[in-house]
Amino acid sequence: MRSSSLRVLSIAHNAVAPSNRARFEALRSLPGVEASLLTPRHWFEEGRHIDVPRGAPWRVGQTAFTGNGTRYVYLRGLLEAVRAAQPDVIDLFEEPFSLVALQTLLARDVFAPRAALVFYSAVNVHRRWRWPYRWIERLVLRRADGAHAPNADVPPILRAKGMTRQPISVIPLGVDVERFSGALPMPLEQARPRVGFVGRLEPVKGLDALLAAFGQLKTGGSLLIAGDGSERDRVRQAAAGDERIHLLPPISFSEVGSFLKALDVLVLPSVTLLPLHREQFGRVLVEAMAAGVPVIGSSSGAIPEVIGDAGLVVPEGDVAGLGQAIDAVLSDAELRQSLIERGSQRARTHFAWSTVAEQTLEVFRAALAHRRGVATLQVVGA
Repeated sequence: MRSSSLRVLSIAHNAVAPSNRARFEALRSLPGVEASLLTPRHWFEEGRHIDVPRGAPWRVGQTAFTGNGTRYVYLRGLLEAVRAAQPDVIDLFEEPFSLVALQTLLARDVFAPRAALVFYSAVNVHRRWRWPYRWIERLVLRRADGAHAPNADVPPILRAKGMTRQPISVIPLGVDVERFSGALPMPLEQARPRVGFVGRLEPVKGLDALLAAFGQLKTGGSLLIAGDGSERDRVRQAAAGDERIHLLPPISFSEVGSFLKALDVLVLPSVTLLPLHREQFGRVLVEAMAAGVPVIGSSSGAIPEVIGDAGLVVPEGDVAGLGQAIDAVLSDAELRQSLIERGSQRARTHFAWSTVAEQTLEVFRAALAHRRGVATLQVVGA
């Protein structure tokens, strides 16, 4: 006899990293949920290559094209996981145009046809993929039973592409609030107040605006830019000659909380580069809020959604406005304290893993109801 628990099989390449695996752990801890997990043997997450530890207490599959979220597939492990779990819900934390999405859909249809398939999508720009990814996306959107996204721009895009009847929810990325709130400040030598950026050094992150805005500050202090990417050499050249600007190596995830605690304000000045990219979430904003650090973000993509009333939002590319916002946070003690309190509260109420897990369970239940309706229609039609 089947268990009365809701059986969930999560398939997620990003869960090789403990920070992302926390989502699965939160789901598994919910009453009435029996969850299993499948990941590749390794991936590039948290800015580094991560190998799954030997003897990991979850299923580990053998994959090809590992590290490429669009092209990777399971050579071994996925079919076995679906057969063994006989899930009620397949929780596919992958984009619907990916090869593994097609592979999972086919495995569901053959080995667990009553299981609801729920996928994740963060692409908040209406893009037309080349073949075969366009065909895969069209098939998955038609045959999946539900979806969730980290920002409100994605659902209308999925609807416009053909996912018209299934439930789609906006569920934010989560954070371990206690870990960040309880972190000890990293001992840094740079002068205070400290303005910080943490993340990929890529054109979409808007670092030109941040460098220019910092040059106009009235409050002085230091600018700390931590990360790596294609823009690192150009940022180094732009900062040359200004001893107040410090280009740091990437910060390991285990140290991000301590680094944030040592800042006086965290800035995410992302810019929109259409037709390819808008900021999809900006998790570092949530991590900073949880750490008790005021945040300032641009208006790109999901950033205003994430910040809400717990930080300052400046039009993307507005150098003067960004400089004024940083000055305001650093010089106005009342504003600063208000942002710290609102940020901490928002992190706990909106982004804690327990909250994210409950919201995810709701979309699972809605997707399962949709799947049962589809199965009933198929039986009647037969």
